[in-house]
Formats: sequence, C-alpha cells, structure tokens
Amino acid sequence: MSHQQIPDINPAARRIKGSPLAWLNLILLSITVLACNYIACHEYGRKDLTEEERYTISERTMNVLQSQRIRNRETPIRVIFAFKKSTPNYARMRSLLEEYVRHGGGKIELECFDPIRQPNRAREISQIYGVDFKQDLCVIDARKDSTVSLKTFEEEKSDRKHVRIRPGTSFVKYETLPDESRRAVALMMDEVVCSAITEAVEGDMRRMYVVEGKGGVSRDDQSLLENIGRIVSSLNIQLSWVTLAGLETLPTDAEGLLIVSPQVDFTDDEVRIVREFWEREQGRRCIFVALDPTNTRLPRLYRFLREQGVRPNSDRVLLRDRRRAYYDITAVFPKSLDCTKRFWNSTTHVEGQSMSFTLEYGDENEATLRKLNSYPILMSTSEYYGETRNMLEPRFDPQEDIPGPLCLASVTTKGGRRNANDMGTLLVLGNVEMLLRSNARTEQQDYLHTLWAWMSNRPEYGGKSANQDLTMKIDLNRHSRSALETLTLLVMPLLALLIAFMIWQTRRH
Repeated sequence: MSHQQIPDINPAARRIKGSPLAWLNLILLSITVLACNYIACHEYGRKDLTEEERYTISERTMNVLQSQRIRNRETPIRVIFAFKKSTPNYARMRSLLEEYVRHGGGKIELECFDPIRQPNRAREISQIYGVDFKQDLCVIDARKDSTVSLKTFEEEKSDRKHVRIRPGTSFVKYETLPDESRRAVALMMDEVVCSAITEAVEGDMRRMYVVEGKGGVSRDDQSLLENIGRIVSSLNIQLSWVTLAGLETLPTDAEGLLIVSPQVDFTDDEVRIVREFWEREQGRRCIFVALDPTNTRLPRLYRFLREQGVRPNSDRVLLRDRRRAYYDITAVFPKSLDCTKRFWNSTTHVEGQSMSFTLEYGDENEATLRKLNSYPILMSTSEYYGETRNMLEPRFDPQEDIPGPLCLASVTTKGGRRNANDMGTLLVLGNVEMLLRSNARTEQQDYLHTLWAWMSNRPEYGGKSANQDLTMKIDLNRHSRSALETLTLLVMPLLALLIAFMIWQTRRH
C-alpha cells in the first residue's frame, strides 16, 4: 500500500505560526497587559454608585482638603477612628474617612482600630491623649509631632489647641418622636470631622460678637443663633456677647458683629460704635444684620444701613392675587458674588415674613470714594410684591406697593480691591425665621455657610454639604402641598363615604 500524502488544509495558518510579526504582536500585547496591571496597582479610582452619593465627601470638604492651609503643612494630620465595628453605619463612616485620605494629597493619615478588640492600642492612645474609651471616639491631631503625650494642664503655648476629640454621639443627629423616643435621622460624620480638622489646624479660634440688650436674642433665648452658631463653629469662629451701651469701641479681637432681630433702636453712641468698626482701615471685618419685618421702628439703624447703600422698605413680601396674606416665598439665588457661583439661578423656599430692600446710594460719587459695592444675594420671583400697608386683606396697588422681583438679602463690600484682607462686608437679611434651624433648608444652610466662609476670609471653605440623611424625605412645594391637602381632606373622605354608601345599598337590597 503506497503512502498517501495528506494535503495542507490551511497553508495560511502555517505561515502565521512561523511569522515573526505574530510573535511581536503577542509580546506587545503581554507588555500592554502587564503595564495596565502595574498602573492599576498605583493609580486607581473609586465610584460611589449609590443614588444619594452616601459614600462621597462633600464639595465643602474637598475645598478644605485642597486649601493652602492643608497642602502647605509639613506634617500630615492624624485622624484616629476608635469605633467598635458593631457600631451602626460603621462601614459608611470608615469609607468617608478613607475618602479624606484619598483626596488629602498625603496630608491626612488615618488609623482605624476597635478599642474592644485591640486593648493594647487603646491603652497607648489613652496615654497620649488622656482619654478613656467608655464610648466611641475620633481624634484629630494636627500637631507637628503626634506621638508626644499631651500635658494634663493647660499652658499658653500648649499644643492641646491643635487636637480635637469628638465623641461618637456627635456623628449622628437624632429627632425626638411624639412618644419621647429618639430616632437617628442624619449622619453628621463629614460635617463634624471637617469642622474638627479646621479647628485643629488653626488652633486659636477667631471671635465675633453678638449684640445683646436689643431684644430678639439673648443669653436665655438663642434659638435664632442656633443655625448661625453651627455654621461659624465649623469655621473655627467663636461667638461672644457684647452690650454696646457704655462701650467706647468694640474689642480689638472682634472680626465680626451680629445684630439679630433687634426690637429696640440703637442710640447715637451705639451707632457710632458700629460705624467705627465698619470704617476700620485694616483687617477683615464683617457685620451681619437680620431684621424682623414685624418691627420697623429702628430709624437710627435704618439710617446706618442707608448710608451703606441698603434701604429697608418696611414692607411685607406677599404673593399676588391672594385674598389672605401668604408669606412663604419662592426665592432665587441670583448671579452676584463669585463665591456663590455654585448656587447661581437655583431656587429655594423661604418660610415666614420677609422684608425687601432697595440697593441704592444717596450719592454715587461718595459711594465710589468710600469703595462701596452692593449685591443682591436672595431675590423673590416676579409673582411677589412688597405690601406697604398693614391690611388684613392685602391687595397689590401699583401706586403704593413695590412690584417684584424683590431683594430679600444683600451684601455690601467696603474696600478690598487691592487687598482682600482689608475688606469690610455687610450682610443684611430681611427674614429672621429663616435663621431657625427647623425652617432652614439644606440649600439655605449651604448658602449661608458659603457666605460666612467668604466674609471670614475663608472662601475656599464654602460649597455644598454632603447628603447626610438616614431617612427618606419628600420635599413638597406650595402646589404639591395644596394638592396633597385636597386629596387627604376632601377626596379621600368623599371616596370612603361613596364606598360606604355603595356597601349600604348592596346590603339593603
């Protein structure tokens, strides 16, 4: 039997098998795969896939971590997260702190340990900072040498001012239910840690003074200061009380003055003190004025505001075409200051009575010489107007009332064109109920925080906060609330009555 030669079925495959170009492509592919793996080991990214971005730090925190106060440090900030792993939301809190390290540019160091499972390490931390671990703690240490034990007594040059210790209970916000039980509604981790980092880095707190003795706020009633106090505290600012009567001038350490809901007018000497503080040539100085629309008998204070280009209209901002006074306002954050660019043209809902302002100068040349500039920072929509008459049934009168849109809050700057550190800022708000923490919405708190950061010469500390809610919230506007009330108070009872009538008719027959 002769040997039969088998023909070559695919000669092209044999040529490729022995081709040098095929081997070169294989080698290049291997090098590409190895290079991609090597790069991925050193450069990687994380993506928060949750709808509310619950594992992402806020824009405000990003600004703080990228500020020169953090990036110019020689030594990193040490964050010690001493929480039990069984703590609710432990994974979320640790993930947020890891984001601090990732965006900190090497200036944030994180140590996480369980004081129950690691008692030796807990003992070492306790000896350094003089704390016990009866509860969860978070330590922020911004000293140059974080391994040195803190002294148990205060000294003028002590490094204790660069250490902040926050208990675990401060990381969660609770609300009291009707049965007097408490429910966790928000995780304050990002806000508390970011504020503690700011305080630890700067050490000494800056000071602003609240005017007392004029009604509105006092040491016994600080409800209107609760929201502002939380904002300025996160900027390492301390609020103190001051009585202008009998003073010659404000303390030299005053960087700001707060006049909140005054019910009694200022005297000539008190206005002189405020004007002297405003006219200082050196240093950053800010004045915050929140006016109560129900009290317009403040001629001397109003005169001072008019001198700065802000004229209170002594009106009530109401919705047109309503038989009864409707005070809730749909407002807009207008294009004005560059620091608020993140909020431009966004809307918010303002509750309570509001007063409008007119931004004008009696003498434009004098305003130019004094380097005064005024900007609206909160405007109503055109469907609102300023009611100048105190009537039970308001009605828009184009001859007497002020048509919208209206300025609800304004900022006036003095100087600062060449040096931002020598600038005065005057913020005037025509709604005091907006300051109540129960009424202030998230966007309003972020907006005020951004303005306060800019007024205190920390514009990089502004921005929006992170989503901190642990519960579901439904935010309804005026029309949605009206439709819901109609549905629950009218439609649903009538529907139940109709069903009951049909059942009664069926059983009757």
